[in-house]
Amino acid sequence: MAQNATINPNVKNTFDAKKTFNLVEYHEQHYLKYMLYFYIVALIWTSEFIFAASQLCLAGAVAAWYFRKPTDSPVCDSMAKLVKYHLGSVAKGSFLITIFKIPRLILTYFYAKMKAASTKGNDCANYGLKCCICCFYCLEKFIRYLNHNAYTIIAIESINFCPAAGVAWKAIWTHVLSVATINGIGDFVLFLGKLAVAGVCGFIGLIMLKRNPEIQFYMVPVFVIAVFAFFVAHIILSLYEIVVDTLFLCVYEDRTINGPSGRWKESNLANLLGEEPVEAVEGRMQEVELRSITKQPYSGS
Repeated sequence: MAQNATINPNVKNTFDAKKTFNLVEYHEQHYLKYMLYFYIVALIWTSEFIFAASQLCLAGAVAAWYFRKPTDSPVCDSMAKLVKYHLGSVAKGSFLITIFKIPRLILTYFYAKMKAASTKGNDCANYGLKCCICCFYCLEKFIRYLNHNAYTIIAIESINFCPAAGVAWKAIWTHVLSVATINGIGDFVLFLGKLAVAGVCGFIGLIMLKRNPEIQFYMVPVFVIAVFAFFVAHIILSLYEIVVDTLFLCVYEDRTINGPSGRWKESNLANLLGEEPVEAVEGRMQEVELRSITKQPYSGS
């Protein structure tokens, strides 16, 4: 931490007859104490911004594939649109997450302090903090899920964040049972996939370690390998979770925009909206066009 330094000429120390030195007094700048809090907020906001940008890029690539937009690289095209048009929407969504995340972290810190110095008579305060932490956690998760769906609508229609959040909320509320079914089954399948990856990696590690005669105790390394494999699988399979949610909103928007002539009617994805799929007609999907249904379409789409 930077501080002002002043030299006090009245204070002197003598090593010997020929060498002397002056003591330096440091005066702390009080405003620098608060810079730490600014850096913490900036760190949280930046991390959420990067995560939101990756979600928007992935959603844009999936939407381009679904609606068959003419592009050579859906990912690069989605990244270009993000940088050109949607950085403000990503910053707004990530800032909302930061607003609800910081109070939860502060309350968690206070709860840890109270728990460390627990005495009789503060049980009510502990339970109150637990309830507040739980409420902020649930609210943060809800805002995060709504933001992800809003980013999908932004990628599809190239509109601002607030109108996109409204469209996403309408889609979720209209098909709440389908959303709950997709999320429940999808999360369970992905969790089984993560366990399978962790189990296979742990089994391979066990076989390889057993072949090494110098290693006598190999259960801890196998456990560490399995844990790391689980987290790596979690990072990779989370992309599929985003893709599934994006496809659902693509189906919803396709039906809203294009009606029965949309691509959604010609696949089993129609069952998600309570409709029966029809047989595909050759050349029919090529006529599907994406037309904005909102009152404030972005001119750069």
